[in-house]
Amino acid sequence: MWGVKGRERPPESCSAWVGLKNGVSHAVLLWAMAVTGPVVLAGEAAAQTSAQTDGAAPVVLDTLMVGGTPQARYDSRKTDVGGRLSNDITEIPRTIDVVPEQLLQDQHAREMEEVYRYFPNVVNNDGYGGTREDYIIRGFRRRDDVYRNGVRLKSNSRIDPSTIESIQIIKGPVSDIGQMTPGGLVNITTKKPSWTPRNHLEVNVDSHGERQTMFDSTGALSENFAYRVVGSAESSNSFRDETLVQRQFFAPTLSWVGASGASVTVGYEFSKDKRPLDRGFITYPVGSSGLRSVADVSRSTRYDANFSKRDSIYHQGEVDVAIPLHSDKWTLEGKLFYNNERTDEIHTEVRSIQSNGLLVRRVEGNDDRNLSTAFGRLQTKGEFEALLPVKLATGIEYRTQKESWINYTGADQVGGTVSNPLSWRLTDNSARPTARTARRVEQTDFGPFIQADISLLPTVTLTLGARYEFSKGSARVENLLGRGTTVGSYPVDRHLTKTAGVMWKAFEGVSFFANYADTFQPHNFYNGDTQVFPAEKGRQYEVGSKVNLMGERLFMTASLFDIKQSNVVESVNGVPVLTGGQKSRGAELSVVGNPTEGWNIRAAVGYVDAELESADRSIDGNRPTNVPTHNASLWSSYEFKDPASPLVGLGLGAGVTLVGNRYGDAQHSFELGSYTLVDVGAWYYIPVGEKKIRLDLGVKNVTDKSYLTASGGTYRVSVGAPRTVYGGISLDF
Repeated sequence: MWGVKGRERPPESCSAWVGLKNGVSHAVLLWAMAVTGPVVLAGEAAAQTSAQTDGAAPVVLDTLMVGGTPQARYDSRKTDVGGRLSNDITEIPRTIDVVPEQLLQDQHAREMEEVYRYFPNVVNNDGYGGTREDYIIRGFRRRDDVYRNGVRLKSNSRIDPSTIESIQIIKGPVSDIGQMTPGGLVNITTKKPSWTPRNHLEVNVDSHGERQTMFDSTGALSENFAYRVVGSAESSNSFRDETLVQRQFFAPTLSWVGASGASVTVGYEFSKDKRPLDRGFITYPVGSSGLRSVADVSRSTRYDANFSKRDSIYHQGEVDVAIPLHSDKWTLEGKLFYNNERTDEIHTEVRSIQSNGLLVRRVEGNDDRNLSTAFGRLQTKGEFEALLPVKLATGIEYRTQKESWINYTGADQVGGTVSNPLSWRLTDNSARPTARTARRVEQTDFGPFIQADISLLPTVTLTLGARYEFSKGSARVENLLGRGTTVGSYPVDRHLTKTAGVMWKAFEGVSFFANYADTFQPHNFYNGDTQVFPAEKGRQYEVGSKVNLMGERLFMTASLFDIKQSNVVESVNGVPVLTGGQKSRGAELSVVGNPTEGWNIRAAVGYVDAELESADRSIDGNRPTNVPTHNASLWSSYEFKDPASPLVGLGLGAGVTLVGNRYGDAQHSFELGSYTLVDVGAWYYIPVGEKKIRLDLGVKNVTDKSYLTASGGTYRVSVGAPRTVYGGISLDF
């Protein structure tokens, strides 16, 4: 254990940082460190604090013992998606789920897809052969709805877990944010500098060849400056044949806080990610009924060539500025963000199966893929009295995204079968393509927004939000092997999105809420078709309850929702299809908390009745691709914290996730089945002087369940990982 004791009067800059006008003692700041990190405030402070400092009465600290994992690293109830009003999720009239960084470590989550399944009505999707983040919320697949610190971000790469402070899943539309699918969005909050020093080193391995290490260092450089540097490196094999994942990540961040309370945070991220684009299993026809079946082969079987690869590098820069205005209740804030990502890929696709059983495949890929995103926000937020107490955030945002690449396809290659694909015989004929096109897509959106929380009564809060957004886009496709260039564009389009919600605190610890919100999303041109479809529009009605139990140790959310979307364009094997619409109704229940000291629990169950609305009778009324009617999860961990216990420092965790049956395409020609996964883990803290070592050991998919995670089409079925034993060691100092 570590020990700290003392008293001190802080400088004005420190008092500005914590938001108090008259100063706060350094001893109180040290106590906050104990709540947020592995620190022990020990000693007999009361007997040693009789002196005075600058005439101020000293603050006497009671002895406080903290061992193992601080509870604060599990308690994550704050959200400020889009940089708007920052509230506790217990006070927001909508369903929001939050996963803190500590839970990712306890579950040994190496990719975001391992986290999504612990949320009600959230499941994984194909993710372009496992190379991108992809998910479905309440029956609706995300498009560009991965948010990073409130910025909508399209990316051709994975998010490195090393950068994550917390993951927030917001259910339903957020109208003041603007464009999004009506099911909801995922927001990643990245690690920021802290004046509380912490250094963390970690190494992880598993039975399939994972080799990963990361470091995280933060602390004060002076009274006004703090830093954070996060980095990781990985070179891992997989249960899939010829699969090697190599990535490096580095993210330094610097924060400055002035005596007036003004602050500036500057951050940079670099990521290099190499991994094959893996289309997984394929399906084959069963008789003449139009039904298909997923190939029954080893989980390691690959249908693409061993030369398949995808390399991606991105650079991100971010600047956040906050300036207090004349009144302490108001702040002017600005944000600038820029991302540049370069990607090259080559892979093989199964095109068909001949009547004699032979596979028809071809080489495909994208060269010189260059994606850039620029984002800016200027807003002010604060509170005032206008007959009623009001909290307000209003401003304007601008975002532009440009992407260009060269797409190519090779000649068909015939050989191999479903049960014996002989993928090593495939040759790289990309130097002699049968088709090669240069493509460019540009999208721009901007507009003002406003969000307000109005206290109608001491127990009733009304939340209103709106955004008037302008958007435009264009696409250009040039045939590089012949003549012909096609272009498509939609002129400036205007949409007003709006939301209204009410939160009623009926009893102590019991609240009821209701909300309405709508949204839209313009058609994009990434499928290569320059045809302009009308913008997708969606809306949601939701009612629910939030309950704090056991002295706020246990938090429960229950909700009912009704979502409808029109003008839906679904990609079926790469071909855009205007299905007409989609509706989704369902219910959710989640419980999060720590009933007793050292015990943490997360439980969730979701039900959704989703169906397509289309003029195409073959899919009208069908459940959307990859959407189960139900999913459920339970994660529970216990850590011995009693210093008198011989097991002090030992933690045990176990989780169960259940996903119901899903269909692999809109026509329901094949099923993916249901599955239940069981994970277990254990960790142990070893104090070594002023340092702390943590050992991790666990097993994922204990029962070695064979399962399919998602489908991208007839010949693109993602395969779930088999039983995996993992281990890790970390050092905090």
